Amino acid sequence: MAESEVSKTYVRPDNTAVLNCPHCGRQKVIPVDSFRGYKHKLKVKCSCSKKFMVSLEFRKRVRKKTFLRGTYTNHSKNNSSGNLVIRDISVGGLQFTSLDAQDFRVGDEVTVEFALDDEHRTEVNKEVTVRDVRKNSVGCEFERSDEFAFDGPLGHYVMS
Repeated sequence: MAESEVSKTYVRPDNTAVLNCPHCGRQKVIPVDSFRGYKHKLKVKCSCSKKFMVSLEFRKRVRKKTFLRGTYTNHSKNNSSGNLVIRDISVGGLQFTSLDAQDFRVGDEVTVEFALDDEHRTEVNKEVTVRDVRKNSVGCEFERSDEFAFDGPLGHYVMS
Protein backbone atom coordinates (compact mmCIF):
# COMPACT_ATOMS: atom_id res chain seq x y z
CA MET A 1 0.00 0.00 0.00
CA ALA A 2 1.42 3.38 -0.98
CA GLU A 3 1.74 5.93 1.78
CA SER A 4 -0.95 8.08 0.11
CA GLU A 5 -3.55 5.28 0.27
CA VAL A 6 -5.88 5.41 3.25
CA SER A 7 -7.36 2.34 4.91
CA LYS A 8 -10.60 2.55 6.86
CA THR A 9 -10.70 1.33 10.46
CA TYR A 10 -13.96 1.01 12.39
CA VAL A 11 -14.05 2.22 15.97
CA ARG A 12 -15.04 -0.53 18.40
CA PRO A 13 -17.74 -0.10 21.08
CA ASP A 14 -15.03 0.41 23.74
CA ASN A 15 -13.77 3.51 21.80
CA THR A 16 -10.62 1.85 20.56
CA ALA A 17 -9.44 1.14 17.04
CA VAL A 18 -7.15 -1.58 15.76
CA LEU A 19 -4.47 -0.23 13.43
CA ASN A 20 -3.07 -2.77 10.98
CA CYS A 21 0.24 -2.04 9.33
CA PRO A 22 -0.13 -2.90 5.62
CA HIS A 23 3.63 -3.42 5.35
CA CYS A 24 4.44 -5.86 8.15
CA GLY A 25 1.01 -6.91 9.45
CA ARG A 26 1.58 -5.71 13.03
CA GLN A 27 -1.50 -4.57 14.92
CA LYS A 28 -1.84 -1.94 17.58
CA VAL A 29 -4.93 -0.99 19.58
CA ILE A 30 -5.26 2.73 20.32
CA PRO A 31 -7.86 4.75 22.28
CA VAL A 32 -9.79 7.15 20.01
CA ASP A 33 -12.00 9.07 22.46
CA SER A 34 -10.29 12.34 21.59
CA PHE A 35 -11.20 11.95 17.89
CA ARG A 36 -14.96 11.33 18.35
CA GLY A 37 -17.21 13.72 16.46
CA TYR A 38 -14.73 14.33 13.67
CA LYS A 39 -13.69 12.50 10.53
CA HIS A 40 -10.06 11.84 11.17
CA LYS A 41 -7.29 10.60 9.01
CA LEU A 42 -4.28 9.58 11.01
CA LYS A 43 -0.73 9.27 9.77
CA VAL A 44 0.75 6.31 11.64
CA LYS A 45 4.36 5.23 11.94
CA CYS A 46 4.70 1.52 12.67
CA SER A 47 7.51 0.00 14.73
CA CYS A 48 8.77 -1.41 11.39
CA SER A 49 9.52 2.27 10.46
CA LYS A 50 6.94 2.36 7.64
CA LYS A 51 4.25 5.04 7.55
CA PHE A 52 0.62 4.60 6.52
CA MET A 53 -2.69 6.48 6.64
CA VAL A 54 -5.79 5.35 8.53
CA SER A 55 -9.27 6.85 8.46
CA LEU A 56 -11.32 6.34 11.64
CA GLU A 57 -14.96 5.40 11.02
CA PHE A 58 -17.23 6.09 13.99
CA ARG A 59 -20.49 4.94 12.39
CA LYS A 60 -22.35 2.17 14.14
CA ARG A 61 -23.67 0.67 10.91
CA VAL A 62 -22.20 -0.05 7.52
CA ARG A 63 -23.27 2.54 4.95
CA LYS A 64 -23.42 1.71 1.23
CA LYS A 65 -22.96 4.30 -1.51
CA THR A 66 -25.86 4.27 -3.97
CA PHE A 67 -27.57 6.14 -6.78
CA LEU A 68 -31.23 5.16 -6.31
CA ARG A 69 -33.98 7.37 -7.70
CA GLY A 70 -37.21 7.69 -5.77
CA THR A 71 -39.81 10.04 -4.38
CA TYR A 72 -40.61 11.61 -1.02
CA THR A 73 -43.69 12.95 0.73
CA ASN A 74 -42.95 15.42 3.54
CA HIS A 75 -45.84 15.04 6.00
CA SER A 76 -44.50 17.92 8.10
CA LYS A 77 -44.84 20.30 5.14
CA ASN A 78 -48.49 19.72 4.11
CA ASN A 79 -47.60 16.48 2.30
CA SER A 80 -45.35 18.27 -0.18
CA SER A 81 -43.66 15.78 -2.49
CA GLY A 82 -40.88 15.53 -4.99
CA ASN A 83 -38.08 13.47 -6.45
CA LEU A 84 -34.92 12.38 -4.69
CA VAL A 85 -31.72 10.45 -5.28
CA ILE A 86 -30.50 8.27 -2.43
CA ARG A 87 -26.72 8.71 -2.12
CA ASP A 88 -26.07 6.23 0.67
CA ILE A 89 -28.07 3.81 2.77
CA SER A 90 -27.72 1.66 5.88
CA VAL A 91 -30.13 -0.51 7.85
CA GLY A 92 -30.71 2.50 10.12
CA GLY A 93 -31.19 5.32 7.65
CA LEU A 94 -30.27 7.01 4.40
CA GLN A 95 -28.98 10.22 2.86
CA PHE A 96 -30.58 11.74 -0.20
CA THR A 97 -30.25 14.75 -2.45
CA SER A 98 -33.15 16.68 -3.89
CA LEU A 99 -33.71 20.00 -5.60
CA ASP A 100 -35.85 20.79 -2.54
CA ALA A 101 -33.23 19.82 0.08
CA GLN A 102 -33.21 23.31 1.59
CA ASP A 103 -36.96 23.00 2.37
CA PHE A 104 -36.42 20.17 4.87
CA ARG A 105 -35.98 20.73 8.62
CA VAL A 106 -34.59 18.47 11.34
CA GLY A 107 -37.52 16.52 12.79
CA ASP A 108 -39.62 16.47 9.60
CA GLU A 109 -41.54 13.23 9.14
CA VAL A 110 -41.18 11.95 5.59
CA THR A 111 -42.14 8.89 3.54
CA VAL A 112 -39.55 7.78 0.98
CA GLU A 113 -40.27 5.33 -1.84
CA PHE A 114 -37.63 3.76 -4.04
CA ALA A 115 -36.50 0.48 -5.56
CA LEU A 116 -33.19 -1.16 -4.71
CA ASP A 117 -30.95 -1.97 -7.67
CA ASP A 118 -30.79 -5.61 -6.59
CA GLU A 119 -31.85 -8.52 -8.83
CA HIS A 120 -35.45 -8.35 -7.56
CA ARG A 121 -35.75 -4.53 -7.82
CA THR A 122 -37.05 -4.69 -4.23
CA GLU A 123 -39.46 -1.84 -3.59
CA VAL A 124 -38.96 0.05 -0.36
CA ASN A 125 -41.52 2.35 1.25
CA LYS A 126 -40.19 3.70 4.55
CA GLU A 127 -41.16 6.30 7.12
CA VAL A 128 -38.14 8.39 8.08
CA THR A 129 -37.31 11.29 10.35
CA VAL A 130 -34.95 14.00 9.13
CA ARG A 131 -31.85 14.12 11.36
CA ASP A 132 -29.48 16.34 9.33
CA VAL A 133 -29.95 18.96 6.61
CA ARG A 134 -27.04 20.29 4.60
CA LYS A 135 -26.84 22.50 1.54
CA ASN A 136 -27.58 19.72 -0.96
CA SER A 137 -28.44 16.67 1.13
CA VAL A 138 -30.81 15.37 3.78
CA GLY A 139 -29.86 12.69 6.32
CA CYS A 140 -32.70 10.54 7.66
CA GLU A 141 -33.25 7.78 10.20
CA PHE A 142 -35.75 4.98 9.58
CA GLU A 143 -38.68 5.05 12.00
CA ARG A 144 -38.63 1.30 12.59
CA SER A 145 -35.24 0.03 11.46
CA ASP A 146 -35.81 -3.38 13.12
CA GLU A 147 -38.17 -4.35 10.25
CA PHE A 148 -35.26 -4.30 7.83
CA ALA A 149 -32.66 -5.82 10.13
CA PHE A 150 -29.55 -7.37 8.66
CA ASP A 151 -31.44 -10.55 7.76
CA GLY A 152 -34.04 -8.64 5.68
CA PRO A 153 -33.86 -7.32 2.10
CA LEU A 154 -32.25 -4.03 3.04
CA GLY A 155 -29.66 -5.74 5.25
CA HIS A 156 -28.70 -8.10 2.43
CA TYR A 157 -28.49 -5.17 0.03
CA VAL A 158 -26.33 -3.04 2.32
CA MET A 159 -23.94 -5.89 3.10
CA SER A 160 -23.55 -6.99 -0.56
